[in-house]
Amino acid sequence: MSNLNMSWGWKNAVLMVLIMSLGFLPIIKMTFFKADVTKDLTISGIQTRSIDGQLEIVGLITNSGNRTWSLVTVEAEFFDASGTFIDEASEFVQANITGHAKEHFKIAIRSPSALLTNTGTKKNVKIAGGTTSPF
Repeated sequence: MSNLNMSWGWKNAVLMVLIMSLGFLPIIKMTFFKADVTKDLTISGIQTRSIDGQLEIVGLITNSGNRTWSLVTVEAEFFDASGTFIDEASEFVQANITGHAKEHFKIAIRSPSALLTNTGTKKNVKIAGGTTSPF
C-alpha cells in the first residue's frame, strides 16, 4: 500500500480548472458583457397629436443591433420654454423587437394639463430601458 498516491498531477489540475471555468462563463458574460439598450435602439419619426382630449406621442423604434429586446420602456419628458421640468410619461412596448427590426410605439396621456399642450413646451422622447437575453 505504500505505492498509493492520492495527489493529482499538474495536467489534471489544469483540466479541472478549465472545466470549472466553463461553469462560470455565463456569469462572467452577464456581468461584464451587458448589452446597452440605448446603443441598439433608436427613436425616430416622433409626432404629437391630440385625440379626444388625450395627448398622444407616436414614433418608430429601430433596432440596429442583433439582439432581441423585450419590455422596452419609452419615456417622454416635458420641459417649459425656460427648460424647467414639467412632467414625464412612459409606456412599455408590448412586442419583442428583434435584431434589425422596427416597431411603432404610442404614449397616451389622458387629460393632459395645459402646460403639456402649450406650443412652447419641449419634449424629450427616449428609450428608458429594456431587457435582452445575455446568451
